[in-house]
Amino acid sequence: MNILITGAAGFIGSHLARNLIWRGDNVIGLDNFNDYYPRKCKEFNVDLVHLSANQGSKIFPQEELGPVYDKLLSYNNKTTQNTPQSTPGTFHFHEADITNLDQLKEIFQNHKIDAIIHLAAMAGVPMSTKNPLLYTKVNVQGTTNLLTLTTDKQKENKNPIKFLFASSSSVYGHREKENFFVTEQDDITKARSVYGATKVAGEVLCHSFHTSFNLKVANIRIFGPIYGPLQRPFGMLHQRAINYTHNNKTLQIDGRDGLKTAKDATYIEDEVKGIIQILDSDFNYEIYNIGTQNPLPIKHWLECIKKAFEKQDSLNPKELKIEIVEADKADVASSADISKAKKLLNYEPTTSMQEGINRQVEVFNLMPKWYKEMQDV
Repeated sequence: MNILITGAAGFIGSHLARNLIWRGDNVIGLDNFNDYYPRKCKEFNVDLVHLSANQGSKIFPQEELGPVYDKLLSYNNKTTQNTPQSTPGTFHFHEADITNLDQLKEIFQNHKIDAIIHLAAMAGVPMSTKNPLLYTKVNVQGTTNLLTLTTDKQKENKNPIKFLFASSSSVYGHREKENFFVTEQDDITKARSVYGATKVAGEVLCHSFHTSFNLKVANIRIFGPIYGPLQRPFGMLHQRAINYTHNNKTLQIDGRDGLKTAKDATYIEDEVKGIIQILDSDFNYEIYNIGTQNPLPIKHWLECIKKAFEKQDSLNPKELKIEIVEADKADVASSADISKAKKLLNYEPTTSMQEGINRQVEVFNLMPKWYKEMQDV
C-alpha cells in the first residue's frame, strides 16, 4: 500500500512510518518542521525512518542512530509480534506545509496514494488559547486542503482512497467522574480549548467530504498523553519528567487534581497498532476511540519513571523535584471507552505503563548528549 503520512517527522508519525515500512508498505512522509518541535529532534526521527527502509542515514552518524534504532526494532517485535519483512517498503520524505496548497499539489501529482493518515496539526491545549488564528489556519484550512486534493486524486484515479483523520479526546471536553468514560456516540459540541474545537471542525469536514464525495473516512479520537521512546522533548509530562529527573530540575505539575489527576495515557506502539488496524479495516465512515480505558493518576506515572531510572542505575537513584501549580482552564480529562475498537478491530492495548516508561528511559539513555541536555523550547 502507498500511504501518505502528514506530520511524519513527529512522535506518532515517525513511529507509524517505521511500522508501516517494516511490514512492506511504501510511505510518503510530509512535515513542515515548525518551531513547536526542535528541528534537530525531528531530523533524528526522519533519519530513523530512513534506516527502516534500508536507505541509510542522511544527517546523523550511524553511531548515534544505530543503538536507538536497534532498541526500537526490538520493542516493535515484542509489542506487535511482527517480524519486519526482508524487503521493507520505501520512504519518500517532503518538507512541506499543509497550508501551502501548491506544495501539496506537487506531492499529490508525483506519488501514487492509496491512503492518507493525517496527523499534522498545531497541537497542545495551552498554546491554542494564545494563538487561535494559527491553530485554525493549520488544523482547519490545512485539513480542508488535504481533503480537497484527496477527492480530486480519487476522481482522477477512479480508485477509492482511505482518509484517516487524527482527532483527539479533547473533542469531548472535560468529563467528571460520573461520565468519565466516553463512547464514540457522546456529544462533541463542548470542546473547552481552541485546539479541541479545531479537531471537532476537522471531524465535521471529514464527514462532509464523505457524504459529498463518497470519500472513505475514519476519524480517530486519540486519547493521551501518548508516551514512549522519542516523545517530544519537554512536551507531554512523561518526557518532561524524564528530562527533569536526568537534569535535576524541578517539574511543575498542573493537573486539575494535582498528582491525583488521572488521564488515559497510551503507549506509542499501542496507539500505532490501533491506527494500523483501522487502516487495514474495511470502512466507509467510522469513528474510533483509541486509548487504554485505564486512566492512571500522575502520581503513578512519576513512580514508574523513578523505578525505570532505578532499573537503569540502582546505585545512583535519581529523585524528581515537583511543584504543584494551578491548572490551565482549558485542561480536560476523560477516558476512552474502547469497546467498539475491541469488537470491530480486535484492538487491545498490551503495554503496561511501567513497561512503556522502562522503554522510554532506556532509549533516553541511548540518545546523544545534545538530546539529553536540550533546554526547554
